[in-house]
Amino acid sequence: MLALGLALGAGLSLPAADAPAGLAGNWVLDVARSTPIRPWDRLAVSIAVTGDTVVLTRHLAWGTDRKVDDVTTVKTDGHTVTANPVGYWLDTWYTNVYVGGDRRKQVAGEWLDGGRVLKLETNLQLEGQQGDHPVHLYDEYRLSADGRTLKLYELRSTRDEAMVYYFTRQ
Repeated sequence: MLALGLALGAGLSLPAADAPAGLAGNWVLDVARSTPIRPWDRLAVSIAVTGDTVVLTRHLAWGTDRKVDDVTTVKTDGHTVTANPVGYWLDTWYTNVYVGGDRRKQVAGEWLDGGRVLKLETNLQLEGQQGDHPVHLYDEYRLSADGRTLKLYELRSTRDEAMVYYFTRQ
């Protein structure tokens, strides 16, 4: 019985160890199927997985001459909070909201569903006319069964509705 339990446990852990690497690669937003990203008209995400560290780089573009990258590094142990510098609040430029506080986002992450889902929790301060306002983001990057589609669910403390973004592997 013990041998059977160990064999099953070992078999179940192998896919989880391999699964996080499945998110690694380059992904391009399907704008037509996704929540609007205005003022941007293009978004690509590069994901690098090394051990328990993930680096997500968003490549945003607006027209031909406005391009910017946003890099987030996170440990996926479910406990470590990583401080990432933030130059600008890129998600809603047209609302006169800027990054406030210490100009950093605090990010914690972990793998869910056997490594098929990357969960990120981000806290930062945004500055408006009335001063700094705390913002919490809850993101889930979900890899499709065939590994060709990545769906991002994002909940923001500043919005009533969830945002959903669909990416295809490049």
